[in-house]
Amino acid sequence: MIDLDGAMVGIVQFERRDVDYEVRQAAGHVDLGYLLLPEAWGRRYATEACEAALSWFAGALPGEAVVLITQTANVPSMRLAGRLGFVEVERFEAYNAEQWVGTWTPAAATG
Repeated sequence: MIDLDGAMVGIVQFERRDVDYEVRQAAGHVDLGYLLLPEAWGRRYATEACEAALSWFAGALPGEAVVLITQTANVPSMRLAGRLGFVEVERFEAYNAEQWVGTWTPAAATG
């Protein structure tokens, strides 16, 4: 949960996707997801929360990669992925839009 002065303004989550997950690029992997209320956009709350979550993840599951999928048209999310150190793996069409898949590994992020 992303908390601002006692109010929830967003969430960050990890979800291990089943091997038969509908988006095959995430199938079998841990997927990073985040959602913020519009009033929290553009204030770097997502960056701070995702960095903390990834740091925790690196300690809990050392060496395991995380995937992130977003639409290429979602420019703020694409910038966030870059700031977090996700590296593009693939682009594909789904849900009537171009999707971007990035991967992050603790070793790559620190090294």
